[in-house]
Amino acid sequence: MIKLITAAILLLIVLSSGLSGAAPIPQVGPMLIEGVIDRISWNADRFVKGSGMYNNGKWHPMSGSLGHDRTIPAHYRILLKKTRVESHETAVASRSFKSGSDITLVINHPANDGFLMKGMRIKVYDYTVRGDEGGDWYSFSRITVSGR
Repeated sequence: MIKLITAAILLLIVLSSGLSGAAPIPQVGPMLIEGVIDRISWNADRFVKGSGMYNNGKWHPMSGSLGHDRTIPAHYRILLKKTRVESHETAVASRSFKSGSDITLVINHPANDGFLMKGMRIKVYDYTVRGDEGGDWYSFSRITVSGR
């Protein structure tokens, strides 16, 4: 019984000390995504303080980006309808979006300047989502607008 309690205490120490490493999410994409913007909102950049805990008066940050101060970049959040998706050969098919489904994308953009608007038909090239317990990171290589 003492060995079991000792093992449990050691496990708790390791987990609370931040030594447990980040837990990345499996990558989504890269994909070519085409669709019509049905809804759109823009969000200003936002500062997020790192999380952690004090143990015996010493700060222990959480693992991955969750334990670090960071800024979530300004971005559009768009809902695409009438979608067409082509996954790259390096993408895992089961972790890619599907053609015909409604798709919500986060597109980093520094200002709410009308770059994207409701009703536009767009193509987003090389859209990829990565992340860990602190959040997701969205990337793409370029966007083209083919009509309204």
